[in-house]
Amino acid sequence: MVGVPKSTGCFICRKRKIKCDETWPACLNCQKNGKSCPGPPARHTFRDLGARLNTSGAASIATGVVIAPLDQQDRHLTQLTEKFAENGSVVHKFRISHRGPGPRKKAPRRSSSVSLSPPKSPFLRQPSPSRHQQLARALIAAITTGTTGHRMSVFGPFIREVPARLGHNAALDAAVTVLVNVHTLLIRKKAAAEIVSPELYIRAIKTLQTCLEDPQQGMSANTLCASVLLGLVEAFAGPRVGNRYLTHVGGAGRLMELQGPGHYLDPFTKEILRFNRGGIIITCMYERKSCFLASPEWRNIAFDKTGLGFDDCLHTDLMQYFAELPGIFNDLKELDNQYAFRSTGTMNFDLDSSEDIYKPLSNASQSLQFPADHLEFLDDVQPIDSPYSTNVVATAFPYTSARLAILYKIQSLKDNLRSLGDHMDRKLANGTAVLELPSIEENSPISTAYHFNNWRDMTAYNCFWSVQILTSKVLMRFLPPYDPATYALQSECRSIALEICKTWEDAWASRPIGAFHTGLSFVVAYEYCTPDVQQWIVRGLNSLLDYQMVDAFRWSDDVVANMASALAGGGPDREFTNVRVSEHAR
Repeated sequence: MVGVPKSTGCFICRKRKIKCDETWPACLNCQKNGKSCPGPPARHTFRDLGARLNTSGAASIATGVVIAPLDQQDRHLTQLTEKFAENGSVVHKFRISHRGPGPRKKAPRRSSSVSLSPPKSPFLRQPSPSRHQQLARALIAAITTGTTGHRMSVFGPFIREVPARLGHNAALDAAVTVLVNVHTLLIRKKAAAEIVSPELYIRAIKTLQTCLEDPQQGMSANTLCASVLLGLVEAFAGPRVGNRYLTHVGGAGRLMELQGPGHYLDPFTKEILRFNRGGIIITCMYERKSCFLASPEWRNIAFDKTGLGFDDCLHTDLMQYFAELPGIFNDLKELDNQYAFRSTGTMNFDLDSSEDIYKPLSNASQSLQFPADHLEFLDDVQPIDSPYSTNVVATAFPYTSARLAILYKIQSLKDNLRSLGDHMDRKLANGTAVLELPSIEENSPISTAYHFNNWRDMTAYNCFWSVQILTSKVLMRFLPPYDPATYALQSECRSIALEICKTWEDAWASRPIGAFHTGLSFVVAYEYCTPDVQQWIVRGLNSLLDYQMVDAFRWSDDVVANMASALAGGGPDREFTNVRVSEHAR
């Protein structure tokens, strides 16, 4: 009966259902009847459970019923400790206790299946990921984490290959560490001063320089990638005093030039080169030196269109034409230095000493109308390789001959941009690349805004329009004062500047990555905008600084004008490189 205590008498008394006086070793009842008293019942019952631990017999144990003595069912076994030895053995400590008074709960029905999972032990647990594996996971997450303006996946296919390369190059590991840290803090809206950890950044710079001085690591693709990623760190941090974005980009370009085009045949290095072309060209423009990407040995590698779609081919042609501008700036600089006594200081011709070169330009400009996108007046200029220019001009007028050579480079570039513009304008007109809608910004001086299908198209069009303006500015240096062609070119630049301004809403919506191009395109367009639009541009550029919480640098009319002059080949030469490769690494 439930709740009745169990007898502790001998087995014979219990079988006869009589009270046992429990006098041991033999009770009185057994002594009177001449029976051999079995003594008190055992407090514990031991059974062989070997079959239960046997995998082959697990099924039979699962469905079988094990009957224990009634007194054993009143005991409760509690595990106290579990210790694992180095040899894999396990030591358990148990406590046997009574269940206590009260009704016993019905034991739950055993499931028809038995878990065959082995007991947990240290040598069966999954090993902790290494530091490089953790860094790779963090980078993979950062590539796709955040809003549209924070996703590093837009940088191209090469960024997705970086996680697999971690753990083999100290400079790459250090660069990825600081990049992931910057990306995380940027999403958390930290101030610009807090975005870049000085400790991580300085360590990455020192590690990069150490790898550059190593004969093997210095010329590796991983070291090059580290330099490119440090440039992205600076780009994320935003424009500010001491920004080293161009330093890292220039350093990566210098390293590419030292490695030679033969190092850029595999997919990873080719994608790094494709991504870094624009930055390399801009640094060469500031330095006023020819861009090595435009040289014959590099041209087929840097601007290879094998396997590319139509849009990517247009982008590649654009970058190839863009790469010619630094060479023109370099020619103008050398000409100015070589013939300083003939130069007027403004890069314009002196009427008295340059009458022969003025005449064909002036005659042509008087007889033609000048629509904004055509410069047919240059067709009447005699080619530099003609007998006249070779035998007469080159002999009698070396200064004039040199400037004619530069003039025809500019004319050729302008013609190529005009042909490329036919395709670009067609995509704008048919709506395949962009949708033009009324501006949503209140009191905006720009009535309509462009909304592009993707980030790459937006940056490509801004780059294309910027190159058009810069080419026209260089061409205007060769024209006489008050020439109608100058007014035609200025009108063209004003029209293009308006196109650039229409991209602001898209740039702001995809900030900060989607607004990286504004430092080039809006600065170039500034000169050809009305005063109210110029103020609007400065406010917009400073609003991007506010978004990135940059307070040590502000845009102003003077800052924009100075930068625009430098982008057009004016001002002193600059040098951007952080690469000092040892002689052994060359």
